Amino acid sequence: RRRKSGTVAMKMNIITSIAVTVAIAAISAALYISHSDQSEKIATLSRQLSEVLERDDFDAPLSTLSARRAQELPSAFTYASDFGVVGDSMANDGPAIQAALDSAGMDETGGTVILPQGVFITTQPIIIPPGVTLQGQGYGSSPLAIKFDSGGSTIAYCGTDHAVKINGSSSGLRDLAVYDWPYNHGDFDGGCPDIKAAGGVLIQAEGTTVESTFLQNVFIYFFVGGQALTLSAINQGGVAYSNIQNVRLRHAMTGLKLEADETSFVNTNTFVGGAISGGDFHYGLHATGPGDCNDNKFYGLGIGMYDSEVAHVYVTGSTTNVKMENIRFEAKDKDMSRPIVIIDDSSYGNVINGILGHTHIKADMNRNPGIDTMSQKSVGLDPAPLNQFWNAAFKGWDGPNRIMPGWSLQHSQAELMVFEPDLYPDHNVISIDYLNYGGAFKLMSDQTLKVEGHDFVTFGVYAKSSVPGSISAAMRYTSGSIISSAPHSGNGEWEFIGMSALYSKTAPYFYFSITGDVQLTAPTLTFGQTPATPGASLMSSSGARMSGTFTLGGAIGYPPSEESSPYFWVLPKNEGNVFMMDMLGDPVRHIHRLNQSGADRFPKGTVITLVFEESGTRVKHSAYIKLKNNQDFVSVTQSSLTLVTKGSATWYEVSRNN
Repeated sequence: RRRKSGTVAMKMNIITSIAVTVAIAAISAALYISHSDQSEKIATLSRQLSEVLERDDFDAPLSTLSARRAQELPSAFTYASDFGVVGDSMANDGPAIQAALDSAGMDETGGTVILPQGVFITTQPIIIPPGVTLQGQGYGSSPLAIKFDSGGSTIAYCGTDHAVKINGSSSGLRDLAVYDWPYNHGDFDGGCPDIKAAGGVLIQAEGTTVESTFLQNVFIYFFVGGQALTLSAINQGGVAYSNIQNVRLRHAMTGLKLEADETSFVNTNTFVGGAISGGDFHYGLHATGPGDCNDNKFYGLGIGMYDSEVAHVYVTGSTTNVKMENIRFEAKDKDMSRPIVIIDDSSYGNVINGILGHTHIKADMNRNPGIDTMSQKSVGLDPAPLNQFWNAAFKGWDGPNRIMPGWSLQHSQAELMVFEPDLYPDHNVISIDYLNYGGAFKLMSDQTLKVEGHDFVTFGVYAKSSVPGSISAAMRYTSGSIISSAPHSGNGEWEFIGMSALYSKTAPYFYFSITGDVQLTAPTLTFGQTPATPGASLMSSSGARMSGTFTLGGAIGYPPSEESSPYFWVLPKNEGNVFMMDMLGDPVRHIHRLNQSGADRFPKGTVITLVFEESGTRVKHSAYIKLKNNQDFVSVTQSSLTLVTKGSATWYEVSRNN
């Protein structure tokens, strides 16, 4: 009785929903028809509603009612069972599954194909049409192997191609398993165990863009002859915006492969959760070009195979990288000398963080500062955020001679003025009146800035201008070409104009290109791929206060070589400010010049102290060493002479102790 009551209730709900739909249509139509025929139209719609309400469907079987409703209202689903699938691991269900998918793809039935419980053998690839979803009943109770229970749905492939192919947008799989079938069953006795598939699921774009594909709650198992899951683009194709959630890849030659030929791209695809585990792996994740294969993001993925012949993660290609957040890496059987992750030197901009359980990561960390995994085996690197621009505070402006210490002002008749700090304390503002010069005015460091240990550079300057495009940052890229940043918008406000890129180490070149009136402050240049740090200058830029001991570097000054003049001394540059003068056993020597060659000169404002342990050495007063009261300095035991330079070959006495 309860079953009959429930059936009647379901029928009532169906008929009521139809009645309400027709009633709403009647009311809506009545609101829009003209006043002249309003009554007639309403009467017609009312008769149609009465016919629906008076239908004697209450005693009809539920199956009859369902069939009748299916004719009246489109179904949201296509049922593979209606196309003859068996699912007994004996019959070849491939043609029936494909027929159901093709029907859904041609809008003959609903866009979601429901696969019932069972093991569905197929000797042909299952091709998912655009806009179609193949949905099963889960993949059983085991996360480590196919366990044929709990109402799971398994596509069991017996062939040499890929088991499932997705070649169109907005299509995908969910709640099922895909298995490279290794058993003898039914029509396939003696065949399947000897056949290895090329792969499990292939999402491929050939000559077109395939977007927004998806896999959810899918188990891809035992594809030891190829890739479990592949995203591939060829012949000017592109795979983008795919969403892969909770996908398990177990026992394969390659777990996940991302690849693009030189004309194509695979980028901006997202992987959430899931795991790659088991054995027989060469690669867990393999991302490769030569086309653009970048900005593919992974969140919370576990990569925990016992071992991998090459690497758990292998990334190669100058336009290939991965973004991996909160990843767990484990490889309990991998030898400690073999890396778990390999980032080829051609790849840069990779981001990897999480738990590194075994061995280490092999990568150029300076090209990949986003690799932040830390363990007992390896660590990532962060560049020191030190401003390499000397005098970033624009101090010491010599207006009459148009000289700004630390800076070169090239190709300009523009007028410069220096104002008090605005954005940052102690950082002056320079104002440039372009005067319709007609070309680019270049502002750049007067030193060649280069750090062999870093491949990236980040630099820029704060600028204020009412002239659109008045300033941009420019540099020589690693390829040798000049690249530039976005210019100032001309909104009259402060904007940071800067860029970050690989730089040319053979001919480093960084400058600000100015083509309009502009104010500038707080320039910054740091090596490594790190955010810009305007206002955080070196001590030489804006001064400093210290509460501890200030220690100067010390070095040794030796007499000139026998091939040189005995009076022209060269102190080691960039090694210190205090020099212990070693006379090599003969203190009776003369010093007439210090570092006279342009390459050997110290920067303007450098103060040095010469310390003499023996008596008898004479420092000669001359045009190159200007001594107090024009008097030579003659050393005594434990004496010293302090000098300062203006950046030329001439030194000036500060003090002496003799």
